[in-house]
Amino acid sequence: MTTSWACLLRGQVLAALRANAGGTLLAAAAIVCGPWLLVSGLRGRWLVGRPHEGWILGLGLMVVVVTITQWTLRLSLGW
Repeated sequence: MTTSWACLLRGQVLAALRANAGGTLLAAAAIVCGPWLLVSGLRGRWLVGRPHEGWILGLGLMVVVVTITQWTLRLSLGW
């Protein structure tokens, strides 16, 4: 996932997806959520609203499913 994070931060989205699609999704979530969480922490209250557990669970599950699917395709099909 390190390569996908590095590529995404350099603006190389396709290279990031090729390296690890799950890592790219995780990095994108961190880019979006990081500043929101930082500002919320500094203010002492949620900036827009409290995060819903369903969204967090859904995002985590999506990252895991995408990562396992990509690994399976690489191992079985040699992608």
